[in-house]
Amino acid sequence: MSDQFSFDFDSPISANDNPALWTPRDIWTRLNQQVLEYLGEDRRFERKGCRKIHLDELATYYSTFSNTPDGGLIIYGVENNGAIVGCNSLSNGQLNDIETTHLTRCPLAKPEYKRFAVIVDDKQDFCLAIFVPYVGILVETSKEEAWIRYGESRHKMSLEEKQDFRATRQELSFEQSVAPYKFPDDFDLRIIQDFCDEYRRAEGVKFANEELLIDRRLLRKEDGKIRPLNSLVLLAAKDPGRTIPGCRVRIQRFAAEEEGQGRSYQPQRDKTVEGNVVKILKDCAEIVAGVIYDVTWLDDQGKFVTTPEYPFSAWFETIVNAVVHRSYSYSGSEIFVKFFPDRMEVDSPGSFIPPVNEKTIYETRSARNHNLMDAMRHLGYTRMAREGTRRIRESMKEFKLPEPKWHQEAVHGVVVRVTLRNDHVGRKRATDTDVAHHFGVETWRLLQEHEIKILAYAFRNGRIQVSEAARVTGRTWHTSKKDLERLSRQNLLVFHPGEYERDPKAHYTVRRTP
Repeated sequence: MSDQFSFDFDSPISANDNPALWTPRDIWTRLNQQVLEYLGEDRRFERKGCRKIHLDELATYYSTFSNTPDGGLIIYGVENNGAIVGCNSLSNGQLNDIETTHLTRCPLAKPEYKRFAVIVDDKQDFCLAIFVPYVGILVETSKEEAWIRYGESRHKMSLEEKQDFRATRQELSFEQSVAPYKFPDDFDLRIIQDFCDEYRRAEGVKFANEELLIDRRLLRKEDGKIRPLNSLVLLAAKDPGRTIPGCRVRIQRFAAEEEGQGRSYQPQRDKTVEGNVVKILKDCAEIVAGVIYDVTWLDDQGKFVTTPEYPFSAWFETIVNAVVHRSYSYSGSEIFVKFFPDRMEVDSPGSFIPPVNEKTIYETRSARNHNLMDAMRHLGYTRMAREGTRRIRESMKEFKLPEPKWHQEAVHGVVVRVTLRNDHVGRKRATDTDVAHHFGVETWRLLQEHEIKILAYAFRNGRIQVSEAARVTGRTWHTSKKDLERLSRQNLLVFHPGEYERDPKAHYTVRRTP
């Protein structure tokens, strides 16, 4: 700790510099009054005034930044609104308490301290800056609480989150824990045989099955007894849900763009897949293929093509990625695969595994369940070379769909969410191909979704009334009346009037030669 003040009034920010890209350590090394005023509000550091000093709260920030990659800064002498008030009002005892708090309240934190000069109301003052580096192991407060930063908020970790954090930092590994199963009775021996055969073929070894499973850290020999590990339970147990209830995938399809709640929560499809990961992936492939729609769209040559709304490589690789990378420490949380009219979402329990994050997902590789992934690689499901995430992106690009979005959520537990977006506006359900062909390519390309529904209904039923148009599109009677009139003016429909407004005999038919 240094009590010397530094006065650096030269601007530390050059024309070619970008402070938005500075890490907390970068800010720390350049910190002075001008930098502090320039940065304004920032998720990389916390402002603290000097009216009240809450040492227990300070300990939570030590834990937070110690557990957050890149760490973070705490700056005393700055109010929440950004006003610089300085620390002259603090006594030596208070300053000493701040600078020694971690020793008793968060002993694994490794904070660094420095004071830098500021001018407050034309008088010399100083602020106290604390840099808290990322430690790489779980750092708890003396109250056995662990905190982490998500966005601009502190998040108190649950017991499962702490277990997962330790597992991803190699403090302990869920998949390497001994499981209460009997080998080989409780396992699908076909899966084990397939894995052992493929491993021997690929690696050129002649281990017996049991020796190979021990070598690949799927079994462990203790006191002369063979003990299955969680990695083998996930790979091949007949009933892994007995000890890992979250080993399942729930697949849902919703009619609206939000899933709703209460009475409005009514998925059109809702299937749960359970079992070991090999069974889960096989069952998911079959179920999802039946949930995904076929759509018709125009390719670059102006020809109609019919494809699934998402490419197989994208949706299947996304599910594989979720199954092999999820945190099984979150024992009661399943993977969710949700389909909406405009997108597909896959929620995988657990956080990103450092150094992987949403920005480095295609360039950086890290595994939570390394031994499970290695076994799945020999079974042909993964390649363990960042190839899966890149294939998702490239296959979406080939289908001329938006790039996948990877995002970590921390609303109801921590999950990594992958979102694949379709082109539901430009691409119509394949069941409407006859409508498209009847009206022609150029006309079809200009139709809106509700117009496609109206014309499809009229085409298949021979006629359509205003009330029917309102029902199939979800629009009001008056709006649907205008829709039908517009389509009639475009010579796509023919109006057959009744004797009075809303006469049930009034209707529209498709013009056969538009």
